[in-house]
Amino acid sequence: MKSRIPIFITAAFLILISLFSFSKRDFFGGAVSGTDSQIRNQESNRAKNTSAVSPNPLRNTPQAPPPDEKKNTARRATHTTVSPTASLIKGCLAKPAHDINPCLDALFRPYITAYSTAYALALVESLGNTDSGLRVSCHPVVHSIGRETFLRQKTIHDSFVACDQTCHSGCYHGAIERFLRGADSENGQEAHISEEELIAKIQGACSTSDATRFRFQCLHGLGHALMFFLNYKLEKTLATCDTLGDSWTRSSCFGGTFMENVFSATPEKRDLSSTDYHYPCSKLDAKYKNDCYMMQTTRMSEMGLTLDGLFTECRNAGVYKNICIQSIGRDLSNDARIKDPAVTSEKCEKGIGEEQNACIRGVIYALMDNTWTGKYAFPFCASFKNPQLRSYCFSASAAYLKTTYQKTNQEIAKECATYLKEVSQCTAPLSSL
Repeated sequence: MKSRIPIFITAAFLILISLFSFSKRDFFGGAVSGTDSQIRNQESNRAKNTSAVSPNPLRNTPQAPPPDEKKNTARRATHTTVSPTASLIKGCLAKPAHDINPCLDALFRPYITAYSTAYALALVESLGNTDSGLRVSCHPVVHSIGRETFLRQKTIHDSFVACDQTCHSGCYHGAIERFLRGADSENGQEAHISEEELIAKIQGACSTSDATRFRFQCLHGLGHALMFFLNYKLEKTLATCDTLGDSWTRSSCFGGTFMENVFSATPEKRDLSSTDYHYPCSKLDAKYKNDCYMMQTTRMSEMGLTLDGLFTECRNAGVYKNICIQSIGRDLSNDARIKDPAVTSEKCEKGIGEEQNACIRGVIYALMDNTWTGKYAFPFCASFKNPQLRSYCFSASAAYLKTTYQKTNQEIAKECATYLKEVSQCTAPLSSL
């Protein structure tokens, strides 16, 4: 929504436009995933002519320390006075909503100054590997790293070069947030900007010339930020996204908007219903419904629906049924990361026919968008007892890695061998890709 894009904005543009600020708990929670076929098709079509931030297919951070140094990052940091720890990070997350961001920023600012953005991201990843609670809640943490990175790098392009996909690309989203907060963000003062100026400002925020996986994260983060800046006026925010480029560009912005509407730290501002499981999707124009339903099961769960209830309500969504069920899969993806993946695969099997595939897509897209690899998706696929579902899962995973993340067959096969003991079913789809 996170992952992702260099954006070429001239210095003159940044000087001429008065930047504005906001402060919030930026819980762009859950999985950020480019879920329709457009993101994969655009990526495939653009692959040969796109200059990505880094040729490294697994980690998009040219400044990252070498692998042996990354393994020692946490240990080295313990010898400094600026090292965030899991307990300190959790302490920030436990604070009242308005205190979370200042706490995280103060915690990571000296660490990034002493080391780098790459080291900070590696540290969070390392801490999450041994702390499942932090692993699930790390997205707002790496937002802080993105905010601080933008203050140091000064441009979105340079910030995105420094960031990577750790924790659902939160670093990219944090950089976008800081871009919108602007020069006054350091002293906490809000700048005033008209809606007309806002619309003019966002037109050049996300470059059309870069890899889709990066551009998606920029636009997704923009949707989050616009929702906050426009005081959670859902339809006004969607209308602002509507001023952007083509349908895919607008859709990516819509997705961030809907996620922010669900995960806002100020729940009283959200545009939601206490009785209608399909609201706000039910009130919106058709052009918004697809992206709305991609987040709707999170709200349905919040309203108390069980898994069976979620499948039932998604079947009531008409032509949006499978998108809604894909949302169920996305919601289940965290369990696949921190628990036995077989528990999650059994839940997807509760669907009927194509519903099962939709659930699988929701899980694997979210898992791969979290790491840009098959680290979690492949074990999830292997956990299916049904051979047809297992085969579909591996095929969809390989296709997603190849188109969205530009992986070669050889790279995908290497990941199969890295994350699985039995690789034959994982590599089988590669012959047809």
